[in-house]
Amino acid sequence: MGATQRRKRGLGIAIIGSLLSVNLWAQPKLVVQVVVDQMRAEYLQRFDHQFAPDGGFRMLIDSGFSYSNTHYNYIPTYTGPGHASISTGTTPKYHGVVANDWWDNRTASEVYCAQDMDMKPVGTVESSSKRSPKNLRSLTFSDGIKLYTNNQGKSFGVSVKDRGAIFPAGHMADGAYWLDGAMHFVTSTYYTNELPEYLQDFNSKELAMKQMRRGWRLELSPRKYELSLEDENPFEPKLNNETSSFPYDLEKMVEQRGLGILKNTPIGNEMVLEMALLLLKEEDLGSDEFTDFLGVSFSSPDYAGHTWGVRSREVHDMYLKLDAQLGQLIKVLDKEVGRDQYIIYLTADHGASENPNHLRNFGYDVRNYANADVVAMLNDAIVEEMDVEVNLENAVSKIINHHLYLNDWAKPYAEEIAKIIEQVDPFVHVYTANEVRRPGNEELALLLHEGYQTRFAGDLIFQLQPNCIFYGPTGSTHGTGYTYDTHVPFLMMGAGVSVGSSHEKMHITDVVDKVAEKAYLPYAPNSLIH
Repeated sequence: MGATQRRKRGLGIAIIGSLLSVNLWAQPKLVVQVVVDQMRAEYLQRFDHQFAPDGGFRMLIDSGFSYSNTHYNYIPTYTGPGHASISTGTTPKYHGVVANDWWDNRTASEVYCAQDMDMKPVGTVESSSKRSPKNLRSLTFSDGIKLYTNNQGKSFGVSVKDRGAIFPAGHMADGAYWLDGAMHFVTSTYYTNELPEYLQDFNSKELAMKQMRRGWRLELSPRKYELSLEDENPFEPKLNNETSSFPYDLEKMVEQRGLGILKNTPIGNEMVLEMALLLLKEEDLGSDEFTDFLGVSFSSPDYAGHTWGVRSREVHDMYLKLDAQLGQLIKVLDKEVGRDQYIIYLTADHGASENPNHLRNFGYDVRNYANADVVAMLNDAIVEEMDVEVNLENAVSKIINHHLYLNDWAKPYAEEIAKIIEQVDPFVHVYTANEVRRPGNEELALLLHEGYQTRFAGDLIFQLQPNCIFYGPTGSTHGTGYTYDTHVPFLMMGAGVSVGSSHEKMHITDVVDKVAEKAYLPYAPNSLIH
């Protein structure tokens, strides 16, 4: 063998040895799930030209992979089910979180999705922090990571809302933290009996109060909000000194409405960002060979959307500020963990409708409805159409979510009542419980079926006309199977993720499986084959 051949052979052996020394299937040190509450997919398009080059959205889009046709595959599209479905890889039919609140037919009582009255609040005296993942009946992606690492990886969740922190962090979480009414991060005895010292110190700094004194000013000049409604318009509440215009005097708003009103502003997102960065540092997330999980849920866009609506400058400005906040999170991850050592993915728990009163300006005949008014209207229609004694109690007892509950005498007539209600605006389709339990191939019934559990169900389940909502005259809401509620972003970046995009239709229940594939981690423990 000549000298040249020996050098080539030696070089080849060195390359092979180098490759063998690297685990080509190594898992990332940290998985970060970001959920933006009430983020419509179209916001990525509408605000794209104003996202900063070093902002989070621009980095995720330009340096990661975008699945631009991701949809919810069940009804109802609410926050609790959304976070549970993203995190478990399955639908409410299986994980049991069928709404934010629901009626339990077994106990004849209303249940909040994250309530656990056996727990005690920690860091607060508010009984509303008696919380745990007790009602989540499936394991989460984060639980799968804990099992895979034999409990040596850590799992934390942080959000403005308790459900936004609890469900992503999972049953085996090391901690989940949310904001109470005093804008302090708190938890429950499910996780610990005392807040860690670093969190006590954080709360003592009263970050929300300091941010409040700065007020809320537009990120850009007013003329650059041309894709949003006028600052002062009739579709927004007058919360700012009897106006809905910038700049917002947050001190005055807090004086009138309490500290909790700050959750409606970018301050809520800033608090979540600071808490996420604190957890990264104090819990040494992503610092060893065992994969850790951090769930970060930005809830303030939902509060803002409900309050001011999807076309408001308030929502527009919140996303510009969120862009910078996400950018800060990614920069810290890059520095402390390394871009090739973590994977981050962003999606939303649901979208939101337009404000019906705004749409009426264009001649579109839609409106908002109050539950009590609709119940009365339906009962009048049922009495008129059915041959029943008018002195009987009403047929419809209540509406909860998209379910109608009938009084006992009316239950045998459920099918007949459904047909009557379908003749009443704004109802489009009304199904009996049996039709939803066995939906056949009808698309709408299938979506309702995936969000259904008999123990928490009404006698009739319905869908409203598009853009008709059970809500007040200002702001927006969500919950339907229409695209404006189901279509959400899904962006992924980091270890194992190539740059690119896909418009292939995906279900929200596919999200964690896609992440698991790229991260070479086990799929969500209860994912289904779709």
